Amino acid sequence: MKKIPTIFDTDPGIDDAFALSFLNKSEIFDVKILSSVAGNVKIEHTTRNLRGIAYAMDWQVPIFKGLDKPILGKQVLAEGFHGENGLLGYKFKDDELAKLENQPAIKAMAEVLEENEKTLIIAVGPLTNIASLILARPDLKEKIKEITIMGGAIGMGNVTASAEFNIFADPEAAAIVFASGIKINMVGLNVTTKTSYDIDMHKEFKKSNKKINEILSSVMDIRIDQAGAEENYTTFMHDTLAVMYQTNPEIFKSQMIHMDVETRGEFTRGMTVADLRAHSNLHKNVNFVSDIDIDSFKKIFMDVLL
Repeated sequence: MKKIPTIFDTDPGIDDAFALSFLNKSEIFDVKILSSVAGNVKIEHTTRNLRGIAYAMDWQVPIFKGLDKPILGKQVLAEGFHGENGLLGYKFKDDELAKLENQPAIKAMAEVLEENEKTLIIAVGPLTNIASLILARPDLKEKIKEITIMGGAIGMGNVTASAEFNIFADPEAAAIVFASGIKINMVGLNVTTKTSYDIDMHKEFKKSNKKINEILSSVMDIRIDQAGAEENYTTFMHDTLAVMYQTNPEIFKSQMIHMDVETRGEFTRGMTVADLRAHSNLHKNVNFVSDIDIDSFKKIFMDVLL
């Protein structure tokens, strides 16, 4: 099977770490580059975490540092959930970091698109890097196969009542990507909050002697301690689903709809606004992923990562 040329853009992040491991172990991707972006935490932390995770898997893939702030507006971080360094205080030593390339991530992305016929982009953080790529090199849009994002929601939010974090962190970037004419697969809260990493799954992870799983288990030990109640513990695996949508689309339900991003509303900034009218004649620009077979998710997740 011919593998898909892939760019993976991320802001590690607890669930990003699981997504990176899932991406690495999946067999359909030819990952050309990994790029960091500011999001869950500041860029110096997301970049360091990305390098540490890649090193733990002995993953020989070029790593590039992306943009450190949103296109417009005040920076929003998720340190309250992920901790100041993104992994709840778990720190990689200086000799546990994969090489960081000197080139800016946007330039590296452009080169990948130039060198390949059709490239998949998976973006599981704010869309700052991806929007900047589109603005800088609109001539390369046709070289993008599609963009699969973890972000957005219909009728719900997590950072505000109406907005999901990755979109809220850079709504202007999301608006640029959604209006680009490139097919967008939106794996958002409506589906990701149906899946979770629970205490039984954690017990299986703790039996693994793979270096990356030992790291993931250590991070989740901290998370469980913070939760304070093992029997009630779960954490959503948001970002892994964006990767799994590519490996196992058959377990998901989705539909093409028109969607815009609100950038100005006092209460709705960052909201992904879906046009669900039956008579709407607006261009259907987003493949909205709405449901998943939960049992299949758990089996695939555990089989691949363990």
